[in-house]
Amino acid sequence: MVFKNKILKKPSFIFSIFWLLLNLFLAIFAYYIIPDKTQNSNTHIPEIALKEPGFSCKILSRSLLSNKKDESYLSRKFLGSTNSISATAIIEATPVEDGLISVTNISGSKNLIQLNDEENIDTLVEERTFIFGTDKYGRDLFSRIILGLRISFIVGLISVGISIIIGILLGLIAGYFGGIWDKIIMFLINSFWSIPTVLLVFAIVIGFGRSITVIFVAVGLTMWIEVARLVRGMVLQLKEKTYISAAESLGISNASILLKHILPNIIGPVTVLIASNFAIAILIEAGLSYLGFGVQPPTPSLGNLLNENYGYALSGKLYMAIIPAISIMLLVLSFNLVGNALSNIFDAKEN
Repeated sequence: MVFKNKILKKPSFIFSIFWLLLNLFLAIFAYYIIPDKTQNSNTHIPEIALKEPGFSCKILSRSLLSNKKDESYLSRKFLGSTNSISATAIIEATPVEDGLISVTNISGSKNLIQLNDEENIDTLVEERTFIFGTDKYGRDLFSRIILGLRISFIVGLISVGISIIIGILLGLIAGYFGGIWDKIIMFLINSFWSIPTVLLVFAIVIGFGRSITVIFVAVGLTMWIEVARLVRGMVLQLKEKTYISAAESLGISNASILLKHILPNIIGPVTVLIASNFAIAILIEAGLSYLGFGVQPPTPSLGNLLNENYGYALSGKLYMAIIPAISIMLLVLSFNLVGNALSNIFDAKEN
């Protein structure tokens, strides 16, 4: 009840959780929601390049490959269709005779299109609204922003997972066993601590390649230090408690003491650190992608979308840079607000 009341008194926490859950839902079920359901939402429609938010038109799209049967339903719904798509912005499409339609392009030119046996006007033509407009290639910015959110959450989840596993393990060993183990681990912590985070990430990415897997590991290896320092400090305090001394005198194994008596008592502060590390991971990935060292096109991430479109802010299309920038800002702000709220909730003085 006390925990519930503390949460209800923090509207920023409630808003942040709502925003994060909404973004997570959009990221997971992206291909159920976004208009461009091709993999990476990479359908080029040059006729409607650089259109403003809210632009609507009819789109005629045709599959260039007949491999739909080779794709599972779940693959299409969660990874996007790998079919190549030919898409054209049109004004109207009218049947001329069986298997033949007349198409008037948005530019005003007319063409005749021969339909396959499985094609008809109803399945090929759709009215599409580009909520966030289109980029220089005529790709749907809304679709790519949503997929960029997916990359941010994946990077955050995996890299934070790596940092938590390494940090907790080393922190527990250093704090509880002390001696030579503490000296070795503190030497590692201080060595990594002396290297600027961005430089360390650059070194790992440049040394091992720009694949998304390397980015996960690189970001994770920059954040375990804070976790290890926090866990070590808390373990040093906890192992002096009477109940730990009692457990040791009863012959309980070190592993059991660490897992059952010490680890549960450090979960609160570690949870707070997880929230802030999520924000840091998203910022690092966005920065890497913005500089060209992160996720590589055509895979969309919030960082490379900002890189692709920031130049248009000076030519009257500010929204193209503002939308990905605000997406990054709100994600980072939400994780930080959650971290601040959790910090107050788990604060022993308030309990």
